[in-house]
Amino acid sequence: MIVRWMTAWAVVIGIAAVAPSGEAATLPPHGPLRILVVSDQVNPHGLSNAQLTQPGDISAALLAPGSGLNLDASPDAVIEIATDDLATATSALSVPIDDPAAYDVLVYFAHRIPFGANGPTLQSNFVAAVNAFLVAGGGMISFHHGSYLSSGKEAIQDIIGGTASGAVPWDTVDGQNVIDVAPGHFITTNEVEYPGSVVYADLPRGIPSSTYAFFNNTPDERYPNFAINPSAGDIELLFASNYSQAGTTHVLGFTHRRPAWAGVVVAYQPGEYQPNALDDLDGNNFQILANAIVYAATGATTSVGEGPGGELTLAQNRPNPFRAATNFEFAVPEPDVVDVAVFDVTGAHLRTLVHGRRAAGRHQAGWDGRRDDGRAVAPGIYFCRISSSTSSSTRRMVLTN
Repeated sequence: MIVRWMTAWAVVIGIAAVAPSGEAATLPPHGPLRILVVSDQVNPHGLSNAQLTQPGDISAALLAPGSGLNLDASPDAVIEIATDDLATATSALSVPIDDPAAYDVLVYFAHRIPFGANGPTLQSNFVAAVNAFLVAGGGMISFHHGSYLSSGKEAIQDIIGGTASGAVPWDTVDGQNVIDVAPGHFITTNEVEYPGSVVYADLPRGIPSSTYAFFNNTPDERYPNFAINPSAGDIELLFASNYSQAGTTHVLGFTHRRPAWAGVVVAYQPGEYQPNALDDLDGNNFQILANAIVYAATGATTSVGEGPGGELTLAQNRPNPFRAATNFEFAVPEPDVVDVAVFDVTGAHLRTLVHGRRAAGRHQAGWDGRRDDGRAVAPGIYFCRISSSTSSSTRRMVLTN
């Protein structure tokens, strides 16, 4: 049903139109991905179609040969669903995470809820599905005006963790600087080019005074009133800007986590000027979007850890929840003795998956839901822990009936 619908919509909005230009984005090795996009159009600045990021553009960029993404071979590996057909998106998100038809990442590019009297109900059902998707380990990207508040979007803003509101000026002279305030983070660092540096601080949001790298987007749409929600869980700021309008410190991107979620939300707000946002596949804004998708899908903690100076990382297991077996990817920055083990909620050791010296780079391990002695464990919550001589990391996983 989704494939038939996707094909019909592609004809209407031109998903298979001219592919973005530019060199390829560069991403670390990752498993095949399935990506769901929800989008609609808003054009307060009267941009032309060539200038405006609009429905169909995101999926076209993700499907382009130079996206750098390893996509599932199915014809519906990337689908883009209109906000007014939100019930279809809700259905797609509700597929159990361990089903091959489940999606790994939701890219939310909707500035409103569905039109019509049933719009609030459709939105409420969608929000519930998004929350369940995150609990199960799915990832969400709020791209550009996904974070913007319009009537009825309060609940999805709560999930995103931040809310943009008020007037959104368009600046064609200076645009805005995109400042990397999380140096070393995979999303901000992997193949993103920063030609300049600037002294910046935002102490109320936890950004100490320091010299940070930046690149510039001109023209760009500025969001002076983009704030972290008081109800937000664990927020890590990724990008900021320093233009003088409603202050000189502005949020541009962050990650949001909650204890109940096995997944993560990533928010990023480049301007909707299409040539900067998506047309250049090795440009910074598309590279950041692609980084965020891989990050949200694999559970990478910071850097990819593929060489000296990286970090020991354990990706979120896939699938999660799982019934019979699940797999892990982990990265070792330097040759070291590594342990990967499974524990129950009391901290009791159940299974050693890896023990021994591993070379620098990426590795894989799997668990079949059994203890070291071969006995199957009961359905429930378990933890996988990786440790080396210098650091450790833990991931939560769910075994179902």
